[in-house]
Amino acid sequence: MQKIDGVLRDDQWEKLEPLLVGRPGDSGMCGRDNRLFMEAVLWVALKSGSWSNLSPEFGRWRTSYMRFRRWTKADVWRRLAENLVDDQELQVMLGAIVDLGDEHTRLNTERSIRRTNVKIYGRALASAAGANAKPVRADELSSSWVWLVTNDSPTG
Repeated sequence: MQKIDGVLRDDQWEKLEPLLVGRPGDSGMCGRDNRLFMEAVLWVALKSGSWSNLSPEFGRWRTSYMRFRRWTKADVWRRLAENLVDDQELQVMLGAIVDLGDEHTRLNTERSIRRTNVKIYGRALASAAGANAKPVRADELSSSWVWLVTNDSPTG
């Protein structure tokens, strides 16, 4: 394991390590370096960093981000926090990760809803215009969508 000046102390890592999935010997895939992954997630969560700005010493940022998303969906972060109530510092760190995961989930849900609504609106416009109408351009679709959301009257 490469050594990074991270947030986790060795005694904290000893408490976390047995609770993590992806260890060698676990069924399924195993993480190459769970401690490095935890340090990467903590770097993003505690330093308000961006995944794409993750230092290369943590490995590929997309790999860490995708694993973070999978663990967020599986509620791994909350379960870790519940199991480590005796260490206040770890609680704070894991709480920051839980908050980051909740924010990512909220943003992804909103993005998905917007995409779905834009598609539905586009289909409705096409249906209302009839089969002989020209297709609606993406910029027209989004400007009409904005008009609907803001309840402004169209100018024209």
